[in-house]
Amino acid sequence: MKQYKVKFALNPEETVLFKVDGSYLKSKWVAKPGALCLTNERIVIEGKSTTAFLLFGVIGWLLTRKKVLKEFALNDITNFSRGKQGFNKKVAVFELFDGSTVRMAITGKWEIFDAAYQKAMIDVKPLFSVK
Repeated sequence: MKQYKVKFALNPEETVLFKVDGSYLKSKWVAKPGALCLTNERIVIEGKSTTAFLLFGVIGWLLTRKKVLKEFALNDITNFSRGKQGFNKKVAVFELFDGSTVRMAITGKWEIFDAAYQKAMIDVKPLFSVK
């Protein structure tokens, strides 16, 4: 199993299952470069601030720390689908329990990310069960 390095604090008993680069799509016109980290408990989107890039250029961007842009638990996800943004057809769309939607453009092979996500969701206990 591959070891992934992350800059955020992990909970006890939490392991990083998969990490992929991409862009966090905040809105139709705003995208922040970052990485999607899939753990056995949550999904964390981490990225760098673009303010340092605007003020100090490439050196400022390289010296800034990564920060958590968005995080949510796996059991908060009600629906997962493959979406699209412009010409990009590799957009992960997560619909959450509170009604919000989180979108992340994925770089690399979609099938690899989808397989890692489905494998992580097998172990998630649902918030409620239908009997």
